[in-house]
Amino acid sequence: NPYPGVIPSAPSGRGYTGGFGCDLMAKDLSLAVNAGIDSKSSLPMTGLALQLYRLMSDNGAGHKDFSGIIELLKRKE
Repeated sequence: NPYPGVIPSAPSGRGYTGGFGCDLMAKDLSLAVNAGIDSKSSLPMTGLALQLYRLMSDNGAGHKDFSGIIELLKRKE
């Protein structure tokens, strides 16, 4: 759960530490985008998600759990 306090053991309850890192998510999404290109498949949402996770990483949060994207989205409101 990306919201702190809902599940205490979730990364959101620990400042988004632990879990599956943003940089790893970006790497996997990049592999998926490249596979889509190779297979001539359209993956528009995958590309958009990759852009968001790269933005999160570029803002110094690449080490945080991927659910920490909620912090980036809240700042953009």
